[in-house]
Amino acid sequence: MKNTSKLAETDLCVMCGMCLPMCPTYQLYQVETESPRGRIALMQAIDQQLINADAKALLHIDHCLGCLNCETICPSLVPYGKLIDEFRDQFNPSINKPWLSKLILKQAVKPDGLNALASITNRPALKQLIKLGSTFTGLPENPLANDPSHLKDFYRGAYSEQGQRRGEISLFTGCIGKSSDYSTIKDTAFLLNQLGFDVNIPKQQSCCGAMHQHSGQLETAQTLLNRNQVQLKQFSSDIILFFSPACGASLIQRKNVNVMDVRTFILNELQNQPLAFSKPAQAIALHESCSHRNMLKLKTLNIDLLKCIPDIQIMQSSNPSLCCGAGGLQSINYPQQAHALLEKKLNSFELTQTNILISDNIGCSLHIKSAITRYNPNIEVMHPVSYLVRQLTQKTQEQQTGDNPNALPEPC
Repeated sequence: MKNTSKLAETDLCVMCGMCLPMCPTYQLYQVETESPRGRIALMQAIDQQLINADAKALLHIDHCLGCLNCETICPSLVPYGKLIDEFRDQFNPSINKPWLSKLILKQAVKPDGLNALASITNRPALKQLIKLGSTFTGLPENPLANDPSHLKDFYRGAYSEQGQRRGEISLFTGCIGKSSDYSTIKDTAFLLNQLGFDVNIPKQQSCCGAMHQHSGQLETAQTLLNRNQVQLKQFSSDIILFFSPACGASLIQRKNVNVMDVRTFILNELQNQPLAFSKPAQAIALHESCSHRNMLKLKTLNIDLLKCIPDIQIMQSSNPSLCCGAGGLQSINYPQQAHALLEKKLNSFELTQTNILISDNIGCSLHIKSAITRYNPNIEVMHPVSYLVRQLTQKTQEQQTGDNPNALPEPC
Protein backbone atom coordinates (compact mmCIF):
# COMPACT_ATOMS: atom_id res chain seq x y z
CA MET A 1 0.00 0.00 0.00
CA LYS A 2 1.30 3.49 -0.91
CA ASN A 3 2.30 5.93 1.80
CA THR A 4 -0.22 8.75 1.44
CA SER A 5 0.65 10.71 4.58
CA LYS A 6 1.85 13.60 2.43
CA LEU A 7 -1.76 14.24 1.43
CA ALA A 8 -2.92 15.00 4.95
CA GLU A 9 -3.03 18.72 4.16
CA THR A 10 -5.93 18.11 1.78
CA ASP A 11 -8.08 18.18 4.96
CA LEU A 12 -7.47 21.94 5.13
CA CYS A 13 -9.81 22.38 2.16
CA VAL A 14 -13.33 23.30 3.35
CA MET A 15 -14.78 22.84 -0.16
CA CYS A 16 -16.02 26.46 -0.29
CA GLY A 17 -15.58 26.63 -4.07
CA MET A 18 -13.94 30.08 -4.17
CA CYS A 19 -11.16 28.58 -6.26
CA LEU A 20 -13.42 27.46 -9.11
CA PRO A 21 -13.71 30.73 -11.06
CA MET A 22 -9.96 31.32 -10.62
CA CYS A 23 -8.95 27.97 -12.15
CA PRO A 24 -8.13 28.01 -15.90
CA THR A 25 -8.98 24.34 -16.45
CA TYR A 26 -12.33 24.73 -14.67
CA GLN A 27 -13.06 27.74 -16.89
CA LEU A 28 -12.21 25.60 -19.91
CA TYR A 29 -13.97 22.30 -19.08
CA GLN A 30 -16.69 23.48 -16.67
CA VAL A 31 -16.62 20.23 -14.68
CA GLU A 32 -15.90 19.83 -10.97
CA THR A 33 -13.05 17.36 -11.45
CA GLU A 34 -11.10 20.00 -13.40
CA SER A 35 -11.09 22.40 -10.45
CA PRO A 36 -8.76 22.58 -7.41
CA ARG A 37 -11.62 21.54 -5.13
CA GLY A 38 -12.48 18.61 -7.39
CA ARG A 39 -8.87 17.51 -7.65
CA ILE A 40 -8.50 17.59 -3.87
CA ALA A 41 -11.63 15.43 -3.59
CA LEU A 42 -10.14 13.00 -6.12
CA MET A 43 -6.85 12.83 -4.23
CA GLN A 44 -8.70 12.14 -0.99
CA ALA A 45 -10.82 9.45 -2.59
CA ILE A 46 -7.74 7.73 -4.05
CA ASP A 47 -5.91 8.10 -0.73
CA GLN A 48 -8.80 6.43 1.10
CA GLN A 49 -9.10 3.76 -1.63
CA LEU A 50 -12.67 4.80 -2.38
CA ILE A 51 -11.80 4.92 -6.08
CA ASN A 52 -8.98 3.45 -8.13
CA ALA A 53 -6.07 5.55 -9.31
CA ASP A 54 -6.98 4.80 -12.92
CA ALA A 55 -6.08 6.74 -16.03
CA LYS A 56 -9.31 8.77 -16.00
CA ALA A 57 -8.90 10.01 -12.44
CA LEU A 58 -5.20 10.74 -12.86
CA LEU A 59 -5.85 12.64 -16.09
CA HIS A 60 -8.09 15.16 -14.31
CA ILE A 61 -5.41 15.74 -11.70
CA ASP A 62 -2.57 15.93 -14.19
CA HIS A 63 -4.39 18.54 -16.29
CA CYS A 64 -3.53 21.05 -13.55
CA LEU A 65 -1.23 23.78 -14.89
CA GLY A 66 0.24 24.71 -11.52
CA CYS A 67 -0.66 28.37 -12.01
CA LEU A 68 -1.60 28.67 -8.29
CA ASN A 69 -4.42 31.13 -8.90
CA CYS A 70 -6.35 29.04 -6.41
CA GLU A 71 -3.83 29.73 -3.63
CA THR A 72 -4.29 33.49 -4.05
CA ILE A 73 -8.01 33.25 -3.21
CA CYS A 74 -8.12 30.30 -0.77
CA PRO A 75 -9.42 31.40 2.68
CA SER A 76 -8.02 28.22 4.29
CA LEU A 77 -4.50 28.68 2.86
CA VAL A 78 -4.46 25.20 1.35
CA PRO A 79 -0.92 24.55 -0.05
CA TYR A 80 -2.39 23.31 -3.31
CA GLY A 81 0.79 23.51 -5.37
CA LYS A 82 2.68 21.40 -2.85
CA LEU A 83 -0.15 18.86 -2.74
CA ILE A 84 -0.40 18.48 -6.51
CA ASP A 85 3.40 18.09 -6.86
CA GLU A 86 3.51 15.43 -4.14
CA PHE A 87 0.57 13.55 -5.61
CA ARG A 88 2.18 13.51 -9.05
CA ASP A 89 5.41 12.30 -7.48
CA GLN A 90 3.56 9.46 -5.76
CA PHE A 91 1.73 8.33 -8.89
CA ASN A 92 4.27 9.39 -11.50
CA PRO A 93 4.73 5.89 -13.05
CA SER A 94 0.97 5.66 -13.66
CA ILE A 95 0.72 9.02 -15.49
CA ASN A 96 1.53 8.50 -19.16
CA LYS A 97 3.40 11.31 -20.90
CA PRO A 98 4.46 11.94 -24.53
CA TRP A 99 7.89 10.73 -25.55
CA LEU A 100 9.03 14.28 -26.26
CA SER A 101 8.17 15.37 -22.72
CA LYS A 102 10.17 12.45 -21.31
CA LEU A 103 13.12 13.31 -23.58
CA ILE A 104 13.14 16.94 -22.46
CA LEU A 105 13.10 15.95 -18.78
CA LYS A 106 15.94 13.51 -19.38
CA GLN A 107 18.06 16.02 -21.30
CA ALA A 108 17.40 18.82 -18.83
CA VAL A 109 19.23 16.92 -16.09
CA LYS A 110 22.46 17.26 -18.07
CA PRO A 111 24.40 20.54 -17.99
CA ASP A 112 23.38 22.47 -21.10
CA GLY A 113 21.41 19.39 -22.15
CA LEU A 114 18.43 21.23 -23.61
CA ASN A 115 20.60 23.67 -25.51
CA ALA A 116 22.25 20.67 -27.15
CA LEU A 117 18.84 19.08 -27.77
CA ALA A 118 17.62 22.25 -29.50
CA SER A 119 20.49 21.95 -31.99
CA ILE A 120 19.68 18.31 -32.74
CA THR A 121 15.90 18.65 -33.03
CA ASN A 122 16.15 21.45 -35.57
CA ARG A 123 17.66 19.11 -38.11
CA PRO A 124 15.03 18.71 -40.87
CA ALA A 125 14.55 14.94 -40.53
CA LEU A 126 14.11 14.94 -36.75
CA LYS A 127 11.98 18.09 -36.84
CA GLN A 128 9.53 16.26 -39.11
CA LEU A 129 9.59 13.24 -36.78
CA ILE A 130 8.65 15.47 -33.85
CA LYS A 131 5.68 16.82 -35.80
CA LEU A 132 4.58 13.30 -36.68
CA GLY A 133 5.05 12.03 -33.14
CA SER A 134 3.13 14.78 -31.36
CA THR A 135 1.17 17.96 -31.90
CA PHE A 136 4.01 19.99 -30.41
CA THR A 137 5.05 22.72 -32.83
CA GLY A 138 8.78 22.01 -32.47
CA LEU A 139 11.60 23.34 -30.35
CA PRO A 140 12.87 26.86 -31.02
CA GLU A 141 15.61 27.46 -33.55
CA ASN A 142 19.06 27.48 -31.97
CA PRO A 143 21.16 30.36 -33.34
CA LEU A 144 24.17 29.12 -31.37
CA ALA A 145 24.38 25.85 -33.30
CA ASN A 146 26.16 27.45 -36.24
CA ASP A 147 27.38 30.72 -34.74
CA PRO A 148 28.79 30.44 -31.20
CA SER A 149 29.72 34.14 -31.27
CA HIS A 150 26.14 35.10 -30.39
CA LEU A 151 26.95 34.74 -26.70
CA LYS A 152 30.22 35.25 -24.86
CA ASP A 153 31.20 34.03 -21.42
CA PHE A 154 31.97 37.53 -20.22
CA TYR A 155 30.74 41.01 -21.15
CA ARG A 156 32.93 43.82 -19.91
CA GLY A 157 31.52 47.32 -19.81
CA ALA A 158 33.27 50.42 -21.10
CA TYR A 159 34.47 52.50 -18.14
CA SER A 160 36.05 55.91 -17.88
CA GLU A 161 39.54 56.51 -16.49
CA GLN A 162 37.98 57.71 -13.24
CA GLY A 163 36.53 54.23 -12.84
CA GLN A 164 32.80 53.72 -12.97
CA ARG A 165 32.78 49.96 -12.56
CA ARG A 166 30.07 49.07 -10.04
CA GLY A 167 30.53 45.32 -9.79
CA GLU A 168 30.17 41.97 -11.53
CA ILE A 169 26.91 40.13 -12.21
CA SER A 170 26.38 36.50 -13.14
CA LEU A 171 23.37 35.44 -15.20
CA PHE A 172 21.48 32.22 -14.60
CA THR A 173 20.21 31.40 -18.08
CA GLY A 174 18.46 28.14 -17.18
CA CYS A 175 18.34 24.96 -19.22
CA ILE A 176 17.00 26.43 -22.47
CA GLY A 177 17.85 30.13 -22.29
CA LYS A 178 21.00 30.09 -24.40
CA SER A 179 19.21 28.52 -27.35
CA SER A 180 15.74 30.02 -27.12
CA ASP A 181 16.22 33.33 -25.31
CA TYR A 182 19.70 34.39 -26.41
CA SER A 183 18.54 37.86 -27.49
CA THR A 184 17.27 38.60 -23.96
CA ILE A 185 20.58 37.44 -22.51
CA LYS A 186 22.57 39.67 -24.86
CA ASP A 187 20.26 42.64 -24.24
CA THR A 188 20.56 42.17 -20.48
CA ALA A 189 24.35 42.06 -20.69
CA PHE A 190 24.31 45.25 -22.77
CA LEU A 191 22.02 47.10 -20.36
CA LEU A 192 23.99 45.99 -17.29
CA ASN A 193 27.18 47.16 -18.98
CA GLN A 194 25.56 50.57 -19.48
CA LEU A 195 24.77 50.63 -15.76
CA GLY A 196 28.40 49.89 -14.86
CA PHE A 197 28.44 46.13 -14.33
CA ASP A 198 30.55 43.41 -15.88
CA VAL A 199 28.48 40.37 -16.81
CA ASN A 200 29.51 36.76 -16.42
CA ILE A 201 27.59 33.92 -18.11
CA PRO A 202 28.93 30.70 -16.56
CA LYS A 203 29.15 27.67 -18.82
CA GLN A 204 27.43 24.33 -18.29
CA GLN A 205 24.48 25.61 -16.31
CA SER A 206 21.94 23.13 -14.97
CA CYS A 207 18.16 23.11 -15.09
CA CYS A 208 16.61 24.74 -12.03
CA GLY A 209 14.44 21.65 -11.46
CA ALA A 210 11.04 23.33 -11.83
CA MET A 211 9.99 21.13 -14.77
CA HIS A 212 10.81 17.98 -12.83
CA GLN A 213 9.10 19.23 -9.68
CA HIS A 214 5.84 19.80 -11.54
CA SER A 215 6.17 16.54 -13.50
CA GLY A 216 6.21 14.20 -10.52
CA GLN A 217 9.98 13.88 -10.15
CA LEU A 218 10.60 15.56 -6.81
CA GLU A 219 13.82 13.69 -6.06
CA THR A 220 15.36 14.78 -9.37
CA ALA A 221 14.16 18.34 -8.78
CA GLN A 222 15.85 18.37 -5.37
CA THR A 223 19.06 16.99 -6.87
CA LEU A 224 19.10 19.76 -9.48
CA LEU A 225 18.37 22.39 -6.85
CA ASN A 226 21.27 21.11 -4.72
CA ARG A 227 23.56 21.06 -7.75
CA ASN A 228 22.62 24.63 -8.58
CA GLN A 229 23.26 25.73 -5.02
CA VAL A 230 26.83 24.39 -5.21
CA GLN A 231 27.34 25.87 -8.66
CA LEU A 232 25.93 29.30 -7.87
CA LYS A 233 28.05 29.63 -4.73
CA GLN A 234 31.16 29.19 -6.88
CA PHE A 235 30.34 32.22 -9.02
CA SER A 236 32.72 35.11 -8.37
CA SER A 237 29.97 37.69 -8.89
CA ASP A 238 28.28 39.92 -6.34
CA ILE A 239 24.84 38.58 -7.25
CA ILE A 240 23.22 36.04 -9.60
CA LEU A 241 20.30 37.25 -11.71
CA PHE A 242 17.64 34.97 -13.21
CA PHE A 243 15.37 35.69 -16.20
CA SER A 244 12.49 33.27 -15.82
CA PRO A 245 10.11 33.70 -12.85
CA ALA A 246 9.55 29.92 -12.98
CA CYS A 247 13.29 29.35 -12.46
CA GLY A 248 13.39 32.04 -9.82
CA ALA A 249 10.64 30.39 -7.79
CA SER A 250 12.92 27.34 -7.49
CA LEU A 251 16.22 29.15 -6.95
CA ILE A 252 15.01 31.41 -4.15
CA GLN A 253 14.31 28.33 -2.04
CA ARG A 254 18.05 28.42 -1.28
CA LYS A 255 18.34 31.32 1.14
CA ASN A 256 22.15 31.27 1.33
CA VAL A 257 22.61 32.00 -2.38
CA ASN A 258 22.31 35.63 -3.47
CA VAL A 259 19.86 35.45 -6.39
CA MET A 260 17.47 38.09 -7.70
CA ASP A 261 15.07 38.64 -10.57
CA VAL A 262 16.91 40.51 -13.34
CA ARG A 263 13.98 42.95 -13.67
CA THR A 264 14.11 43.87 -9.97
CA PHE A 265 17.86 44.48 -10.11
CA ILE A 266 17.68 46.64 -13.24
CA LEU A 267 14.74 48.65 -11.88
CA ASN A 268 16.64 49.37 -8.66
CA GLU A 269 19.69 50.50 -10.63
CA LEU A 270 17.63 52.69 -12.97
CA GLN A 271 16.07 54.42 -9.98
CA ASN A 272 19.57 55.32 -8.76
CA GLN A 273 21.17 56.11 -12.12
CA PRO A 274 18.46 56.64 -14.77
CA LEU A 275 19.20 56.15 -18.45
CA ALA A 276 17.54 58.05 -21.29
CA PHE A 277 14.94 56.00 -23.15
CA SER A 278 13.08 56.98 -26.29
CA LYS A 279 9.32 57.56 -26.25
CA PRO A 280 7.58 54.59 -27.91
CA ALA A 281 5.88 55.08 -31.25
CA GLN A 282 2.97 52.84 -30.21
CA ALA A 283 1.36 51.16 -27.23
CA ILE A 284 2.58 47.73 -26.14
CA ALA A 285 0.70 44.71 -24.79
CA LEU A 286 1.84 43.09 -21.53
CA HIS A 287 1.45 39.41 -20.65
CA GLU A 288 2.44 38.47 -17.10
CA SER A 289 3.19 34.86 -16.24
CA CYS A 290 1.50 32.94 -13.44
CA SER A 291 4.90 32.30 -11.87
CA HIS A 292 5.52 36.06 -11.82
CA ARG A 293 2.11 36.83 -10.30
CA ASN A 294 1.58 33.90 -7.94
CA MET A 295 4.99 32.45 -7.07
CA LEU A 296 7.33 35.44 -6.98
CA LYS A 297 4.38 37.74 -6.16
CA LEU A 298 6.00 40.66 -7.99
CA LYS A 299 2.66 42.21 -8.81
CA THR A 300 3.73 45.60 -10.21
CA LEU A 301 7.31 44.88 -11.27
CA ASN A 302 6.78 44.71 -15.03
CA ILE A 303 4.79 47.94 -15.13
CA ASP A 304 7.19 49.75 -12.81
CA LEU A 305 10.13 48.71 -14.99
CA LEU A 306 8.45 49.59 -18.28
CA LYS A 307 7.44 53.00 -16.92
CA CYS A 308 11.10 53.95 -16.94
CA ILE A 309 10.33 54.59 -20.62
CA PRO A 310 8.70 58.03 -21.00
CA ASP A 311 5.04 58.25 -22.05
CA ILE A 312 4.72 54.50 -22.47
CA GLN A 313 1.22 53.13 -23.00
CA ILE A 314 0.68 49.59 -21.68
CA MET A 315 -2.28 47.46 -22.75
CA GLN A 316 -3.06 44.74 -20.24
CA SER A 317 -5.17 41.63 -20.60
CA SER A 318 -8.85 41.94 -19.76
CA ASN A 319 -8.34 38.67 -17.85
CA PRO A 320 -4.82 39.03 -16.37
CA SER A 321 -5.05 36.03 -14.03
CA LEU A 322 -5.92 33.59 -16.83
CA CYS A 323 -3.05 31.17 -17.50
CA CYS A 324 -1.85 31.10 -21.12
CA GLY A 325 -1.79 27.29 -20.97
CA ALA A 326 1.98 26.74 -21.23
CA GLY A 327 2.36 25.34 -17.71
CA GLY A 328 5.94 24.16 -18.11
CA LEU A 329 5.59 21.01 -20.21
CA GLN A 330 1.78 21.06 -20.28
CA SER A 331 1.77 22.51 -23.79
CA ILE A 332 3.46 19.27 -24.87
CA ASN A 333 1.58 16.91 -22.56
CA TYR A 334 -1.88 18.32 -23.33
CA PRO A 335 -1.57 20.48 -26.47
CA GLN A 336 -5.30 20.83 -27.14
CA GLN A 337 -5.89 22.15 -23.63
CA ALA A 338 -2.87 24.44 -23.88
CA HIS A 339 -3.93 25.97 -27.17
CA ALA A 340 -7.55 26.39 -26.10
CA LEU A 341 -6.36 28.41 -23.09
CA LEU A 342 -3.91 30.33 -25.26
CA GLU A 343 -6.73 31.37 -27.58
CA LYS A 344 -8.67 32.67 -24.58
CA LYS A 345 -5.62 34.56 -23.39
CA LEU A 346 -4.81 36.12 -26.74
CA ASN A 347 -8.44 37.11 -27.22
CA SER A 348 -8.16 39.14 -24.01
CA PHE A 349 -5.79 41.59 -25.73
CA GLU A 350 -6.34 44.14 -28.50
CA LEU A 351 -3.47 42.75 -30.54
CA THR A 352 -4.45 44.62 -33.69
CA GLN A 353 -3.47 47.84 -31.89
CA THR A 354 0.20 46.97 -31.34
CA ASN A 355 3.14 45.15 -32.89
CA ILE A 356 4.79 44.32 -29.57
CA LEU A 357 3.77 41.96 -26.77
CA ILE A 358 5.92 41.86 -23.64
CA SER A 359 6.19 38.50 -21.87
CA ASP A 360 8.29 37.93 -18.73
CA ASN A 361 8.66 34.13 -18.85
CA ILE A 362 10.36 32.05 -21.55
CA GLY A 363 7.85 29.18 -21.36
CA CYS A 364 4.94 31.57 -21.90
CA SER A 365 6.80 33.37 -24.69
CA LEU A 366 7.49 30.21 -26.68
CA HIS A 367 3.88 29.09 -26.28
CA ILE A 368 2.50 32.49 -27.28
CA LYS A 369 4.71 32.60 -30.38
CA SER A 370 3.07 29.40 -31.62
CA ALA A 371 -0.24 31.19 -32.26
CA ILE A 372 0.08 34.97 -31.99
CA THR A 373 0.80 35.68 -35.66
CA ARG A 374 -2.79 34.66 -36.46
CA TYR A 375 -3.85 37.78 -34.56
CA ASN A 376 -1.18 40.07 -35.94
CA PRO A 377 1.41 38.77 -38.44
CA ASN A 378 3.82 41.60 -37.58
CA ILE A 379 3.82 41.23 -33.81
CA GLU A 380 6.98 40.58 -31.79
CA VAL A 381 7.12 38.80 -28.44
CA MET A 382 9.95 40.02 -26.23
CA HIS A 383 11.18 40.18 -22.66
CA PRO A 384 10.72 43.53 -20.87
CA VAL A 385 14.50 43.99 -20.63
CA SER A 386 14.83 43.63 -24.41
CA TYR A 387 12.21 46.31 -24.90
CA LEU A 388 14.13 48.64 -22.59
CA VAL A 389 17.25 48.08 -24.66
CA ARG A 390 15.38 48.76 -27.89
CA GLN A 391 14.16 52.10 -26.57
CA LEU A 392 17.60 52.90 -25.15
CA THR A 393 19.37 52.28 -28.46
CA GLN A 394 16.62 54.20 -30.25
CA LYS A 395 17.30 57.15 -27.96
CA THR A 396 21.01 56.91 -28.76
CA GLN A 397 20.23 57.04 -32.47
CA GLU A 398 18.00 60.09 -31.94
CA GLN A 399 20.72 61.91 -30.01
CA GLN A 400 23.28 61.11 -32.70
CA THR A 401 20.99 62.80 -35.22
CA GLY A 402 20.56 65.85 -33.00
CA ASP A 403 17.14 65.15 -31.45
CA ASN A 404 17.26 66.93 -28.08
CA PRO A 405 20.82 65.82 -27.19
CA ASN A 406 20.88 67.70 -23.89
CA ALA A 407 17.72 66.16 -22.42
CA LEU A 408 18.25 64.61 -18.99
CA PRO A 409 16.65 61.24 -18.19
CA GLU A 410 13.88 61.14 -15.64
CA PRO A 411 14.24 58.72 -12.68
CA CYS A 412 11.89 55.75 -12.69
